[in-house]
Amino acid sequence: MAIALAVAHVIWPDLKIDTITVLLLVAAAAPWLGEVFDSIELPGGPRLEYRRLESRIEAAEERTTRLDQELDGAAATARVALAAAGSSNRPEDTADARAEQAAMERLVSEYTRLRRSTPSGAARTGQQERIFAELLKVMPHIPAPDLGSMLASDDPGTRLAAYARLYAVPDATTFDLLVDAVLREELAFIKYWGFNVLGRAVDEVGADQVPVGVVRRLRACLPELPPGSDRARSLQRVLTKLSTD
Repeated sequence: MAIALAVAHVIWPDLKIDTITVLLLVAAAAPWLGEVFDSIELPGGPRLEYRRLESRIEAAEERTTRLDQELDGAAATARVALAAAGSSNRPEDTADARAEQAAMERLVSEYTRLRRSTPSGAARTGQQERIFAELLKVMPHIPAPDLGSMLASDDPGTRLAAYARLYAVPDATTFDLLVDAVLREELAFIKYWGFNVLGRAVDEVGADQVPVGVVRRLRACLPELPPGSDRARSLQRVLTKLSTD
């Protein structure tokens, strides 16, 4: 535009450009000047500000995203808590380790059958949440479960039981095993709760004690998840805990 004006001035040296023309040219160029100027003040007082507005928009988007993540996590936790409170299938004798072991095995088998027999959807998710809630009640009473083997199991119900144990009873000594298991998990429901368990584990270990390599692995995992999915939001909550920015 400046070159065009210079050429026009050479060709038509008597050409007059009034204030209105200048204002119109500035208005036309204004949307593209945000990367160059913080603001432009026009004759008469009007002022165009770019970067402050951009900062306010980014802050508003960040607050909205954070609120969405918090509501999502609270809703899932509330559903599981409600299912746990309303369940009636748990053995009444909580001191009987054999009864608790049998209950765990029943729930593990039920989850595996559910995965094989029921198509994905809201109905299956509701059943999965009920089973996970049952496991949350049972697993704290299982004496010394082999969590390493359970997390590495090919059986999805067994892996879910391990996550239920670590969600109910966080254990800092299993942190590395937990990270590896969550990152290699392929089933959406289990991976979602795996990230939730990982968030509790970060609280137990301390965010400042989590190795940088682990944080990088988790960040690298985020783009691999479906944008806006429960898993992505759950992982983002974990990364927020680990953020040092």
